[in-house]
Amino acid sequence: MNARGGLLGHGVELRILDDKSDVRTAIELYERLITKDKVDLVLGPYGSSHADAVANVLERYKQPSLPSAVSKVIWQRGRKYVFNYLAVAQDYQKGALHLAKQIGVKRIAIIGEGSLFPRQASEGALQWAKKLDLEVILLQSYRKKETDFTALLEKINARGAEAIFSNSYFEDSVAQVRQLRKLNINVKILAGTVGPALPKFVEELGSTAEYVLGFSSWEPKPVLGHPGMKEFIQKYEKRYGVKPNYHAARGFEELQIMEAAVKHAGSFDPERVRDALASIRVETIAGPWKVDEQGLSNREGLTFQIQNRERVIVWPAHKAEARFLPMPRWEERPKE
Repeated sequence: MNARGGLLGHGVELRILDDKSDVRTAIELYERLITKDKVDLVLGPYGSSHADAVANVLERYKQPSLPSAVSKVIWQRGRKYVFNYLAVAQDYQKGALHLAKQIGVKRIAIIGEGSLFPRQASEGALQWAKKLDLEVILLQSYRKKETDFTALLEKINARGAEAIFSNSYFEDSVAQVRQLRKLNINVKILAGTVGPALPKFVEELGSTAEYVLGFSSWEPKPVLGHPGMKEFIQKYEKRYGVKPNYHAARGFEELQIMEAAVKHAGSFDPERVRDALASIRVETIAGPWKVDEQGLSNREGLTFQIQNRERVIVWPAHKAEARFLPMPRWEERPKE
């Protein structure tokens, strides 16, 4: 941005503060940025629980932002200063559930950690299961930082689930896949949410990660055809030596949208920027962005599968790179 002359003739200084994944700290940092540091613009925060709490601060001071959060409830409280740019949690398992229907799965289990995002993802999975006429034989949450899923997985197996939809983070998703193999519990689909999208998921699990489904709001695949995407991937890879994941793309897209809003407003005035965010349409590296009267966008996201240790898009069909493959039984797979 600064290489292109900055924003409205001003150089942009980016301040990054660490909320240490603590909601109270996040609230205090945003209070400070707005009232003491008097920044012109704010972005974030990351995570649904944090965004829901910080949104109250943003509303109080009438400061618009684009939180990196996906729980729909954040935008259902009548707020005017928070704007969504990601697929909502309720749709994270949409693609995986459609794939389950396609291969004839009938009995499924839905599990997830008990915090805001996984709860909303589980609620959405339940709604989609009902629409697709899939029988939910178990709907259960587990405590934060749970590591032993033996009893839960054995319960799922005893009830005859053909597929598991786990609304999880990294550590719990890795533990679940590893323990499924250890217990020799076989399902046709194991679909995670956040965990499988991280490169370290495959690094940690190796070939055990094969066939797992996951959700991503963006993948470094120029075939998706979004403007500026190829250039972003090339520059990121040149600077950091790795391809960008969806977290990197989220940050870039946030600034794309905010830059467009400020230019449309012709000012850093929060009210004018807020009005611009509520009305403009922006072409981003993740596709076109525009929000409804609640501040929600209509993003759908991507369902991928780990195949040959790579994430390949398998849903929606018009964006798929490869055919979805049901999970073979553990005894049919190569040993670790």
